[in-house]
Amino acid sequence: MELIKTEMTPKERAAAYARGERVDRIPCTLTAGETSSPLFGIDISDYYFSSELMVEVESRLVEETDADNLGMGLGLRTIAEALGTKMSYSKHDVAKVDVPVFKSPHDVDGRELVDIHKDGRIPIMLEAFKVLKEKYGDERKIGTGSAGPLTIAGNSIGTTKLLKAMIKDPEGAKKLINFCADVAIKVAKDLWDEYGISFSFAEPLASKNLLSKEMFDEFCLPYLQKCITAVSSWQGGCSLHICGETKDRWDDVVNMGISGFWIDNCESLGELKGLYGDRISITGNIPPVDVVLYGTPEDINESVKNILLEASDNPRGFCLCPGCTTPVGTSLDNMKAIMNAAATYGRGAVKGQLPEGLKGYC
Repeated sequence: MELIKTEMTPKERAAAYARGERVDRIPCTLTAGETSSPLFGIDISDYYFSSELMVEVESRLVEETDADNLGMGLGLRTIAEALGTKMSYSKHDVAKVDVPVFKSPHDVDGRELVDIHKDGRIPIMLEAFKVLKEKYGDERKIGTGSAGPLTIAGNSIGTTKLLKAMIKDPEGAKKLINFCADVAIKVAKDLWDEYGISFSFAEPLASKNLLSKEMFDEFCLPYLQKCITAVSSWQGGCSLHICGETKDRWDDVVNMGISGFWIDNCESLGELKGLYGDRISITGNIPPVDVVLYGTPEDINESVKNILLEASDNPRGFCLCPGCTTPVGTSLDNMKAIMNAAATYGRGAVKGQLPEGLKGYC
């Protein structure tokens, strides 16, 4: 599939869109990175341990898709791994937790925070970030995303053990989650100060599918708020993604002061826009499996068109994106189809208005 060429660089597009000017197409990102490495003949397990392969994959994604985002995500497990969690690696799937580093929430007593130059695979990623910044920094903003404190805690002690601790040892659970918040803040600050890397959070353990609203309020909200406030203080805002069902906690999430919210495809962009669109930007939410992975280009066109009709006129801005990470096995043609649909239906986008490309469909 041939990619539709656009006129603006991602940096130009982002700056003009933020100013309320008309841009060539709606901002559009792909959360591919490690999951796309097999498309380029690279085993995911090799990608994890080679800055050269990370740069190759990110560069190929730039060349093949021209998505607005650039940079390896720390993802859900990298910080836990840097703390000492042992991982298992696969050629054709993302890494998984093998042996959590902590046996008890109180094991964090006296523990040092993560050193990005020494711990886990982060030093490998730093080398890749340096090369990408030299190669693309004039045209593209380089960023990363990490698990939030609750998810880092789950990957550091085991999710089941963390959930049990919330009942049997709530103060211990809070101590662990607060420690993980401090770790995440330090990593984000060091990446910003030393490399100019912007930071966002994903907190899948905060979903209604796993955590009740009461448990969310007690064990997630204060610590995620701490992270959002800290990161926003130096980079001017911080966005958040939570997988699964989240509507019952939207008010608390928005009141944390996030600049943007990326929701899963099981939730309504239109409802989020109607309730909070004057306060936050919105990102979403092409169905990752049914459409991004298994859909045809026609399915992608229809999904993108409907999403843009629903939410691209969000007052504080909109970014088109899959509802969650781009799945392993997604074809390059489907990624290109997303970008082409963004260029077609999202043509002539202005913040707070439906794009010119939707004329005739509204």
